Amino acid sequence: MIQTESRQKTEMQIGFLDIVAELTRYKVLVLLFMVMVSILSVWISLKMPNVYQTVGIFAPATDKKSGLGGLGSQIGGLASLAGISLSAGGAVDKTDLAIELLRSKDFISRFIQKHDLKILVMAGDGWDINTNEIRIDQKKYDTENKIWLRTPKAPRLPEPSLLEAAEEFSKLMDVSKDKTTSMVKITLEYYSPVLAKKWLDLLVEEVNEEIRQRDVLEAKASIDYLNNQLATINIADIRESVIQIIQDQTKTLMLTNIRKEYALKTVDPAFIPEEKSKPRRAIIVIMSVFSAFLLLMFVAYLKISLSFVSRNNRDE
Repeated sequence: MIQTESRQKTEMQIGFLDIVAELTRYKVLVLLFMVMVSILSVWISLKMPNVYQTVGIFAPATDKKSGLGGLGSQIGGLASLAGISLSAGGAVDKTDLAIELLRSKDFISRFIQKHDLKILVMAGDGWDINTNEIRIDQKKYDTENKIWLRTPKAPRLPEPSLLEAAEEFSKLMDVSKDKTTSMVKITLEYYSPVLAKKWLDLLVEEVNEEIRQRDVLEAKASIDYLNNQLATINIADIRESVIQIIQDQTKTLMLTNIRKEYALKTVDPAFIPEEKSKPRRAIIVIMSVFSAFLLLMFVAYLKISLSFVSRNNRDE
């Protein structure tokens, strides 16, 4: 009990100046260690490839439709069979749909497959600014023999699946929506600033096209169905309501052919970044040196504590 109290008292007497004094005793070794850490952190940071980030701002390109009021309850069942929502709140907002598509593994997988991006996403290791080409990690993919060499954990295979590539691609991209303005911000990072901008443009273009094609198919199917049902309806008010729905769907069909930016309209287009977004090499070096100094202080504290404990044991 007395020994424990003595140790606690001894440890409490160890201050910052004691630790500094202990480090000063081994100042040559401390200096060499700090220099080595500095050189190592600089070397590691320089080995890390530059990553460039491009950003695009987009606005909702569609107007919200109002419902048909009281007539909606009369023909709601007929309209729902045709795949039409009569209430403004019942329809899925095209901007939200575009965001969810951009976040979905299915859409990204098809995007990667269409543009043959699997190698660039899964084996890319940097960008050669002189040739404007992506460096490929030869440990992952043999460009000469065109075979995958990576050794992932089972059940994954050397050649990554589209799902795995989509998961990796999703890490490069961020999609967010401002709740106040409804503006959509899309950021994309990659080793090549040119490809980062190109991919973001293609993503927006293709998500717009996919939603447009969905609306085309839906509008055509709805018009065909309602035209067939119109011949069987004898009540004048309901006929007028059905005709109005057909007109709305025809208008939608016209808009799909007119408007290129169907769901997301460009406000601030993506750009080719001129400066890297990461790594922040100065911060890496500073944090490495600071962490190394903290480690040395901890080692010095332990050494002082152990020496005091050993001295107390001898005194007893």
